[in-house]
Amino acid sequence: MTPPAEPDTQRIPVRYWIWLFGAAVSLLGDLTITFAIGWSASQHGGRVAGLVLLLAAAPRAALLLVGGAIGDRFGAGRVLLVSCTAMFAITTALVPITIAIGEPVALLFTAALVIGVIDAFFLPSSRSMPRLLVPPEQVPRALASFQVTGVIFAVTGTAVGGLLVNWAGLTSAAGFDALTFIVMIVVLLSLRDAITVPRRVTTGMLRSISDGVRTAFGRPLTRALLIMMTMAAGLLMPLDVLLLPLLARDHHWNAATAGLLVASRSLGVGMIALRILAKGAFPRPGMVAAFGLLIAGAGLLGLSSLHPLPLVIAAGVVSGVGVGTFTGHVLPLLMNSVEREYQSRLQSVVLLCQSIALVVMNPVLGSFADLNGVGITGVCLGISVASALIGLGALTRPVLRNATVA
Repeated sequence: MTPPAEPDTQRIPVRYWIWLFGAAVSLLGDLTITFAIGWSASQHGGRVAGLVLLLAAAPRAALLLVGGAIGDRFGAGRVLLVSCTAMFAITTALVPITIAIGEPVALLFTAALVIGVIDAFFLPSSRSMPRLLVPPEQVPRALASFQVTGVIFAVTGTAVGGLLVNWAGLTSAAGFDALTFIVMIVVLLSLRDAITVPRRVTTGMLRSISDGVRTAFGRPLTRALLIMMTMAAGLLMPLDVLLLPLLARDHHWNAATAGLLVASRSLGVGMIALRILAKGAFPRPGMVAAFGLLIAGAGLLGLSSLHPLPLVIAAGVVSGVGVGTFTGHVLPLLMNSVEREYQSRLQSVVLLCQSIALVVMNPVLGSFADLNGVGITGVCLGISVASALIGLGALTRPVLRNATVA
C-alpha cells in the first residue's frame, strides 16, 4: 500500500493555476491604474494625493462587510465575475474621458470613489479563492505562488506603468487595465463549474454579517492577527501608491524611476515567496511574521537616509523582504483560523481593518510629508520605528509566537 503524500509534496489543483493566471494578469492592470492615479494625484501635492486615496478607501471600508456577506451567500466566483465586468466598463470609459478633459482633480476623485465601491465586492471574494480552490495544508504554498507570479507581473507591471504614464498618462493606463479585465472575465467563465462553493448561507444579511464579525474577533488567534495586520497596514500599505511616488519627486526622479522603486519592493516580496513556494512556510509563522516587520523597518530606515538611486533601490528590496516575510506567514495563518464558509466574510473584515487604517493614515502621512520640518524622509523614518515596535510587541504575545498553520 502506497503511503499518502505529505502535504508539502501534494500537487496544487490545476483549477488553482488557471485562476492564478487570470488573477495575475488582472493584478498587472490594477498595479498600472493604481500607480497612474497615485502619480497623477501626487503632482498636486501630498494632501491632494492623500485625499484621492482616501476617496478610494472610504467607500470600500463602508461596504466591505456587505461585499463579504454577498460573496459567501452567492459564491465568490459569481461576485468576481460581476465585479470584473464593472471594472472593465469603468476603465474603458476613462480612456475617452481623459482624452477629452485631461486629468483634473475632480476626475481623479471620481475614479477613486467608483473603484473603491467595486473593490468592496471584488476583494473579499478574490482573497477567499485560494482557500476555496486548494486544501488547507496547501494554502501557504498557494499564496506563495500567487505572490511569486504577482511579483513577476509587478516588477514588469510597475515599470510598464511608469512608461505608460510617461507616454499618455492615465489614458494609456486605463486602456491597459481594461484589457486585463477581459482576460480575467474569460478565466472566471471557464472556471464556473470548477470553483468549490461553500455551504450556502441561509440567514439574513445582517445576521450573516454579524456572524462573520463575531467569528473573526471571537477567536484569540484570529483577533491577534487582525490587530497586528491593521497596525502594519496603516504603515506599509501606503508605500507603493503614496510614499514612494512622493519620495521619487523629492529626489527629482521621473515616473519611470518611481515605478522602478516600487518594483524593487515587489522584488523583495518575491524573494520570500519563492522560498515559501519551494520549501513551505516556516514552522512558527506567527513569530516569523513579527520578525518580518523588523526587517521592513530596517528597509524603511534605508529609504529615509539614503540618497544614491542604487542604495535607495536596495533599501526598497529590504523593505519588500520584510513585507513578504510578514504577509507570507500571517495570511495563511489567518485563512486557516476559520472555516471555509466564513472565508469571504473573514476577508471582508481583514480588508475593512486595512481600509480603516488607510482612511486614517493616507491623509495623515500625506500631510506630514508636506511639512517642512518632517518631509517624506521623516515620514519614512517614523514608519521604520513604528514597524519595529509592532514586531517587537507581537513577539511578546504567546498566541502569536506559538501559532501554526495546521
